[in-house]
Order: sequence, then structure tokens, then C-alpha cells
Amino acid sequence: MNKEVRIIQALAYLASRLPEPVVDNIKAYKLLWLADRYQLRRCGRFLSGDTYFAMPKGPVPSDAKNMLEDTSASFPYDKSYRDQYLSIQTGSFSLASNPNIRVFSISDREVLDLVLANYGNMTADQLSELSHKFPEWKAYEANIKANGLKKSYPIDPNLFFESCDADHKGFFADSEEALKLSQQLFNETHCTL
Repeated sequence: MNKEVRIIQALAYLASRLPEPVVDNIKAYKLLWLADRYQLRRCGRFLSGDTYFAMPKGPVPSDAKNMLEDTSASFPYDKSYRDQYLSIQTGSFSLASNPNIRVFSISDREVLDLVLANYGNMTADQLSELSHKFPEWKAYEANIKANGLKKSYPIDPNLFFESCDADHKGFFADSEEALKLSQQLFNETHCTL
């Protein structure tokens, strides 16, 4: 399954289950980040397959951002496929047709549902503020705040395996042994920074 399909279907899945008919892009980026973080820590792989950058509003899935904002992506993608499932507006999107849930494993759908149950009622600003407390953003915070020109930094995926005190819900309460195994699996199957 290619990355384009997984990202578009994940966004469509989130939009299909959120109560609001129009989804703010920032909210979608943060929900996707939470799902990817959770799945990476549990299974040693990102749910969406996207690449993350630290930006002023927190970790951002780069290719999802490029698809939703209709900017050049680091990989070619089929806009007609995107438009089949997502109706793009400025700064937001809505569901154009129901997602193809067969794209995801049962555990992927469970992760998306868990993220929605735990964080789906939060606003984009609340999710952005929350994301600023996690290691994958904190590692780049000083650079983002100090450098007026460069506002995005590729995130080292290994930072997603670090725990953090901001997780008040215990959503990322994984044993150290399980985390080490997931991280080892990830590093064996991917060339990381």
C-alpha cells in the first residue's frame, strides 16, 4: 500500500468520524501525528507512512500538509484520488466520500478510533499546544523560536519513542522493554536520521 493512499484514507477516516462536517487542517495534522506516534511506539511503524517536520504549531505530517494545502509534495500524488475522498478548502477539508477502510489493518483502525476517542473533541489550538510538550517538537523548539526564516525542521523519528510528562491521559504509557523492541524494529526496517 503506498503512502499516498494511506495518508488520504487516514484523513478521510478521521473526517468521517469527527462530529464537525469541516475539519481544520491543523486539527487533522495533530490527530494524524497522535495516531502515527501511537502506532510507531506499539508496532515499530507509522500508520500513515508520512514524514514529520517540527513547525511553529507542532509536529506536522509533511505530505499530508502538502496534499491538503495543494503545495508541491516530496512525492507525486494523484490529486483526482485525493479529491475522490476529500473536498479541499482553504485551511480545512471535508469528506467527499466514505473512506476505504480496507486500506487499514484492524489495529490501524483501532488506533485511529482511540485517537478520536481521546483527542477528537479538542480544538486545533488545544492539540497544537499539547504537541509542544512532546519530545519530537521540544527538540526543535529553540531553533523554531530563534530562527525567523527557517520554520521547519525534519524530525528524527527516534524522538517519537521518548516518553513525556504531558501525556496526562496515559495514552503513551508503554513499557520501556516494548518501546525498545518497537524502536529496534523501526530502525531495522527504515533508514533513520
